[in-house]
Amino acid sequence: MAGVAVGIPAVILGARGRLKEAGRRVLGFPAWGFRAVAVSEEPPFGRLAASQVGYAPSMRKEFSSPRAFGDFEVVSEGDGSVAFRGGPPVRTVATDILGAIRTVWVGDFGPVRAPGRYRIVADNGLSSHPFDVGADVFDDAVRAVQRALYFQRAFTAIEAAHAEGPWVHASDADKAPAGEAKGWHDAGDFSIYNASAATTLFWLFEAYSDFAPAGDDSNIPESGNGVPDLLDEARWGLEWMLSVQEPSGGFRNTTCQEHYGPYGTNLPDRVPPYRSGEAGTIATGRAVGTLAYASVIFRAHDPVFAERCLKAASTGYRYLRLHPHEDTDGPTCPAMRQDGDAQIGRGVRMYAAAGMLLATREPRFRDDFEESYEEVRSDPSFRQTNVLAALLYLRTAAGDAGRKREIWQRLRLHADLARSDAKQHPFQWATRYLWGSINAGFQRTGAFNARLCLADPGRALDDCEQVLANVHYALGRNSLHFCYVSGLRGASHGRTHAFHQWLAALDAKPFAFPGLVAGGPSELPRQDDVSYPGARPIPVWGYWGDPAMPREASTPLDGRYTDNDSWSTNELDVEWQGAALYNLYFAQWWSKVGGRR
Repeated sequence: MAGVAVGIPAVILGARGRLKEAGRRVLGFPAWGFRAVAVSEEPPFGRLAASQVGYAPSMRKEFSSPRAFGDFEVVSEGDGSVAFRGGPPVRTVATDILGAIRTVWVGDFGPVRAPGRYRIVADNGLSSHPFDVGADVFDDAVRAVQRALYFQRAFTAIEAAHAEGPWVHASDADKAPAGEAKGWHDAGDFSIYNASAATTLFWLFEAYSDFAPAGDDSNIPESGNGVPDLLDEARWGLEWMLSVQEPSGGFRNTTCQEHYGPYGTNLPDRVPPYRSGEAGTIATGRAVGTLAYASVIFRAHDPVFAERCLKAASTGYRYLRLHPHEDTDGPTCPAMRQDGDAQIGRGVRMYAAAGMLLATREPRFRDDFEESYEEVRSDPSFRQTNVLAALLYLRTAAGDAGRKREIWQRLRLHADLARSDAKQHPFQWATRYLWGSINAGFQRTGAFNARLCLADPGRALDDCEQVLANVHYALGRNSLHFCYVSGLRGASHGRTHAFHQWLAALDAKPFAFPGLVAGGPSELPRQDDVSYPGARPIPVWGYWGDPAMPREASTPLDGRYTDNDSWSTNELDVEWQGAALYNLYFAQWWSKVGGRR
């Protein structure tokens, strides 16, 4: 694991930074003083760490303790009866990511299978937050994380009838450029990006392909129309993608909101008009693969829409072939710009070819896939589209058998690496401590371990359990004893805040709508992610300088997260929602079907 001394912000360590911080406190008083007494988090690793949502009866069930124990009990929350008595730890884990805690003890309570609500109590004086055991423990999380995409919809009102709470705003449809419609706000701000939209849609389609959820009753505007709500939500993102295709066949990379007022003033219907991005080969490659995949998914539900997607993908593919040496991405709203990156250019061409091969079975797309092929060397993300391309290629009936064997070998290698990393982690989390670490873990297990598990659950049981271990970490088995998803039933200590422009302006209580997936702990929170207690109309509490959540150079790696306005640890992104949703659908499937095989 990486050390803790690299990249610590000058605003915290330097004399000039201390003066600035003191100045902010003066200007922000009494906001700083009120905040200083607002204790809002638990002492780090002061409990036994376990999921706060729970476990299916058949799942592996483990907890982590910061102190040695001899035995423990699993106690019913209902009547205090002891459901299970466990012995000594099943293993210890040496660690350098928890500060002074250098060893973690792991207990096993797998024999607890009876449905109910429990907590773990150990003879070292520590206990866990309560959790549920049952086949339906992930149903609420799946619904909430999927519905969170509804709240991120652009160019529409969020209405009380579907909000199920105070999180509403008027329509911003008049802010869209001519001809552009729908799509999801990328994150806590308002821009819509091809990069995150394409990855989100990929994971939604993977969830549908692997688990075939049929639910049509999640209370989004399209519920009850006979189409699974998962696909209705995906269609909202697809309609934006279709709306930004130019007559040349190329796809624009963004619909961009360039200017914001002070944090806490920006409601979607009150911002300036959006600006269209530019067409380029990188955005086009992602759009082609995504729309071709969509055409296969939607054939059974709306063949006219499916054909529309495939026609747009085919036109976009011609654009790619007419620009064989370009790796272009426009300059507007450069947050995700990748102009001139040849490696990303090859990855999106792989993805486009794999999608077209899946949709058409034409051999020429198999040849084009080989022309751009790059083996899987890293985890998937919007920057590593070649990994998504490889996963998509495995679904093709016309793909080369030898190439598929090679891809499977690479997936097994990376699944093994994920399990190896998790074995050395105190909470069995396979991730990377970077911006969006919760998502990084979900992308990793979704692409590698879940793929092996679904192919052969009996032989790949450890891979099945690794996917679930990443889910358990996000839902509470971590050093902050924190559920990194907002508003879940049963979670005692979960995400309540976020960096989010229109929620900050709305000032709703609760602040966050259910299902928001946090960025999570980051090795190097941004240096400029600081607090402004004197900000108007509301104080802004960033990663650095929040007296209610103090973070210093010595903060252990697993604790580098704040549940406030920190945009480098506590924003959101639709890409993160998509990957999290796939892993939660996996957990739901395992609870009801997979674990009983």
